Amino acid sequence: TTATRSRVTAYAQAAADGHVVVGKLVHLACERHLRDLKTGEAQGLVFDEDAAERAITFFSYLHQSKGQWAGEPLALQDWQAFVVGSIFGWKETATGLRRFRKVYTEVARKNGKTTLASGIGLYLLDFDGEASAEIYCTATKRDQARLCWSEAMRMVQRTPSLKRRIKIVESRANLHVLETSSKFEALGADNDSMDGLNPHAYIIDELHAHKTRGIVDALETAAGARRQPLAFYITTAGLAKESVYSETHDYARRVVEGVVQDDQWFVYIATLDEARGDIPADDWTDPAVYIKANPSLGVTIQL
Repeated sequence: TTATRSRVTAYAQAAADGHVVVGKLVHLACERHLRDLKTGEAQGLVFDEDAAERAITFFSYLHQSKGQWAGEPLALQDWQAFVVGSIFGWKETATGLRRFRKVYTEVARKNGKTTLASGIGLYLLDFDGEASAEIYCTATKRDQARLCWSEAMRMVQRTPSLKRRIKIVESRANLHVLETSSKFEALGADNDSMDGLNPHAYIIDELHAHKTRGIVDALETAAGARRQPLAFYITTAGLAKESVYSETHDYARRVVEGVVQDDQWFVYIATLDEARGDIPADDWTDPAVYIKANPSLGVTIQL
């Protein structure tokens, strides 16, 4: 594993050079990062290595709660460090605020996406410099939303330095920091009302399961008053052709393919490659390409 300070760019370079097996869309995301390092100044963008390092290092203080790694410090894999470091490292030159306001991450099941989302939620709750931060982990049902929130709660319980600051009200799926009046809660699309929400960030878990845009639109509107709100979409691939998932996936894909210029979107889509010109599509039965959709292969996923 590369040194923390350079993990974002090192991963991008390794993928671009073919030293890491990735699909075309991840390859494009990595090329975009490398290109923006060269041209960012003209776009009013800067990559803050220290901010990226701080966010990546934060995860090493968290402790995992499940399976064979229960109790162990959380070690981000390189692809996860690329996501985390990109979110918190890229800034607007003029304001110093985060560049990325929408983050779309699509990976296959069992690649550690809920753990990643939970840690990002905790960082946004208490380490992002936002007073009265409101962080919501959302899903179609509150029970599903609680999966992400519960992972964050267990991280707090197992991390003494966090446990001293972050209070837990498990019955209300609420984590809060009295000192900054900030909170991190689970929120389902089946909630009676979205009135009064003022999210600093919201995590949309399993976007492919959402049948309507309701909760996405409500949260996006509610976040309008924040200086640097963050929407974190994290999902496995979906099949629905006309859905909030397909709309979001298609837009994110156009951004990373360069069809749409949108500097506020970060995109990481790990998937097998479709046919391109004379190049045939990946064969899903070929173990050599599994890693394209499963970047955690060999760590959280075994063949």
